[in-house]
Amino acid sequence: MLKITLHDSADELRFRLEGKLSGAWVTELRQCWETASSTTQGRRTVLDLREVDFVDAAGESLLCDMRRDGVSLQVVTPFMQAVVDGIAGYGRVEEKPTRSTDVVCTDSFRPHSRAV
Repeated sequence: MLKITLHDSADELRFRLEGKLSGAWVTELRQCWETASSTTQGRRTVLDLREVDFVDAAGESLLCDMRRDGVSLQVVTPFMQAVVDGIAGYGRVEEKPTRSTDVVCTDSFRPHSRAV
């Protein structure tokens, strides 16, 4: 199960995720992102992954797609840091602040999944 909460402000659109980014939830998040992205011109988009505890291969692919489109990925747990570092293996790390990681992906296909 995945809980998706949108926080929309004048400066930023934030997707806060809680749970597992896998299966049908990947499709749901993609639809939310594609719908919301039509309203984000000139604003930062952030994907808050601090409460995510599982990401399957399709979820990793979506994270790559979102980051490639300029979405900032925020992580704090070692698990999500490992997922983002794995995605970074297919691209380059742009910036690595204390509590979030921004990556650019050059390959959207990830042949494996990760679990805690």
